[in-house]
Amino acid sequence: MDDINVMMTVFITLGTLLLIGMFYNVILYQRPGIYPPKKILRARVASLGCIGGLIFVAGILMAILSK
Repeated sequence: MDDINVMMTVFITLGTLLLIGMFYNVILYQRPGIYPPKKILRARVASLGCIGGLIFVAGILMAILSK
């Protein structure tokens, strides 16, 4: 495998894992209770979603442009 394929696979996998983490925190946010605080969960969802989405899109763009 050449370097671009490895990098593309890493980006797509990392982006997917971050988006899964975002969805997990969305589920935690919707549960009743006070721990962890909703403010912290909102911040986690926003950061994981933004970073995960950008990395995932970068991996998809690498896949499209490498052909």
